[in-house]
Amino acid sequence: MKFSKRFRIVTAALGGGIVVASSACSVDSLDPATAPSSLAPSVASLSRGPSQFGSGRSAFPDMSQPGTYSVTVYPLANTTLNFGASKLVLPANSICAVGISSYGPEFWDVPCDLQTSRVQLTIVVTSTSLGNSIDFSPNLRFNPQTNVQLTLSAPQVQKQDAKSWVILYCANGTGWTSGSGSGGGGSGGGDKCLNEALTDKDLQTFVDYDLQQLSRRIKHFSRYTISNGGWLGSD
Repeated sequence: MKFSKRFRIVTAALGGGIVVASSACSVDSLDPATAPSSLAPSVASLSRGPSQFGSGRSAFPDMSQPGTYSVTVYPLANTTLNFGASKLVLPANSICAVGISSYGPEFWDVPCDLQTSRVQLTIVVTSTSLGNSIDFSPNLRFNPQTNVQLTLSAPQVQKQDAKSWVILYCANGTGWTSGSGSGGGGSGGGDKCLNEALTDKDLQTFVDYDLQQLSRRIKHFSRYTISNGGWLGSD
């Protein structure tokens, strides 16, 4: 059967249109995790938030030195905050709704409504005799279905060191503890710092002797510091 030149051109154009439409539908249905790298947003770009467009500057200040810093976090994006050799890793959708979600030990594992708008954090980084201590505000609770990880630098930790190195949670101010990672009542003033792993195995501290770092999951914000099984590091 013969077709006119004009008919063949129209048919080709329509066929091309069908292919393009079909391709567009398949792109829309792709999960970001499985999308080609040219289509899926990278974790690095998401962690910078909206400022990635235009300015080309990082959204976060240099927090490698002791000091007080103000940081804006976008809770729908994967975010990593670096404090020199210490860091905080916040997965997307990990922050419970600020000012709405209940807060306290009895709620750490309770599902929560999620924060969707940006959150302004004040972070105080302190260098102690044992490593870093970091204080976060406001107090936040994290989605128990996500794994928020805190890593603190501990330059003195060594393999041959038999002491129990842990990251402790301090409700407010400077606390004291004694015993082998007990987090129990030592002497000295202030609020106690607690080894939360004693009541929640998910919060166990892991030691990287090669990198001289301590890491653990955290389920909420306040102050975290290092203990080597005895007294806390002094400022």
